[in-house]
Amino acid sequence: MIRIDVHHLLASLTYLAGSHKHLVMMRRQLIENGGMGQMEFQRFVEMGECGRRLAAIADGLDMPASRASAGRLLQNLDKVAPFFIALTPDRLSLVADAIAILTSAFQDEMEARLLFAFPASSARYFSTDPLFGELVEDTFSDVAYDIAEAGKCRALGRWTATVMHLMRVLESGLAALAKHLDVPSGENWNSVLGAIEDKLREVRRKVDGRDEEQWASEAGVHLRFIKNAWRNHAMHPLERYNEERAVQIFENTRSFMQHLAGKLAMSSVEPFPDAGLAK
Repeated sequence: MIRIDVHHLLASLTYLAGSHKHLVMMRRQLIENGGMGQMEFQRFVEMGECGRRLAAIADGLDMPASRASAGRLLQNLDKVAPFFIALTPDRLSLVADAIAILTSAFQDEMEARLLFAFPASSARYFSTDPLFGELVEDTFSDVAYDIAEAGKCRALGRWTATVMHLMRVLESGLAALAKHLDVPSGENWNSVLGAIEDKLREVRRKVDGRDEEQWASEAGVHLRFIKNAWRNHAMHPLERYNEERAVQIFENTRSFMQHLAGKLAMSSVEPFPDAGLAK
């Protein structure tokens, strides 16, 4: 998938369309009245910038005709621009015709491309910023890729793929939590999840302190939200997910990982890289 600057695309095409209209009208006047015309040199500079932007977009979208047409426009601008105060119909035609060919090539080649547009609420999941926050990114660097991919799949509406990536994130988080609580890895997640819950319930204010008790209580709440999703995934790996369930799992996974990363950062406990437990 290739990301393009739609603003540059639309602005450049619109500017060139307006310039083409202006050039054609000027050429017609010169043919009818004779003499030479003139145009601000900055106008040539701006047309050249539009041509370069469209050339870059054409490269990214693998549109050779548009790329070649943009190159031809830039060459013709270089030929004509020095005569900006002595424009003849032939010189105007060099630029006007090149613009017409470029816009036509763009239109033809774009018809064979499939473009996706996201509303702002979805586009933010393609951000380069860590979707679960920098602390999670630093603490669980082994699943940074899966967090990013889960976000992209969410933006694209690929709900089952979103959950698949989230399960890999949860596996790392649950393994780190088990290590933090001194819960040994077992043959399956059910026993490990049960042991984690038991350990969290054992935390008491009088023995472990108020902050530890509050953290364990909140961790238990997060765990209850995600354990059913994890168990369901383990028991039914071919199940499909809809938007409501995928978004719920995404938000619960983010909350759980943020809560866990905060604790691990404070205690300086490092999670096992790629720490998976048998399902």
